[in-house]
Amino acid sequence: MSAKNRVCVYWAAAAAVVVSVMAVSARADEGLSPWLVRVRLLDVVTDRSNTAGGGVPSDSLKVSDKVQPEVDVSYFFTKNIAAELVATYPVSHNINLSGTDIGGLKELPPTLNLQYHFDGLGAYMPYLGAGVTYMRTWNSSAAGGTLTTSQSNWGADLQAGMDYALSKHWLFNVDVKKVWLDAKVQTTSGTDVLTAHINPWLLGLGFGYRF
Repeated sequence: MSAKNRVCVYWAAAAAVVVSVMAVSARADEGLSPWLVRVRLLDVVTDRSNTAGGGVPSDSLKVSDKVQPEVDVSYFFTKNIAAELVATYPVSHNINLSGTDIGGLKELPPTLNLQYHFDGLGAYMPYLGAGVTYMRTWNSSAAGGTLTTSQSNWGADLQAGMDYALSKHWLFNVDVKKVWLDAKVQTTSGTDVLTAHINPWLLGLGFGYRF
């Protein structure tokens, strides 16, 4: 399935949940703590996009897609306003140039979002969010070890998702994020060669527990 088709499938799943909202009975939130923990299976779908430089044409460089687990923790300041911290473990990616792998890198991309959660929809709890992602890279090497990537990279993101209450505490979750994230491709001496626009879609399915 292509990256575009995977994005459409996740959005369609979220839309299907919204369509059936009116058939669900009301859910009470009394007795719940402000803490929510989720575990998701995440599909990371990156762009093939870059500036030209060092003999590399534009839009020919791509950090490989990846399917990985992730854990996130949310804290509800009010019934509707929450902050979500997405944490994961270090992940390895290949660096692909015009269809050929030329190296790789490891990265850790924590994300912090501020969210608005809609209520009054029974067991269905949609939300929107926005925030910032920090991607730390290391063991980055390409073109026979002559190129590397910038270690500290910041980007903004937008988020849309839906929790479905399976019980008072357990939730099923669908989540989609779009992150605008660039990384510099540099020589080992630190000279910038080009900019890779990684810009991943983060497509998640999982379960949560509200304490």
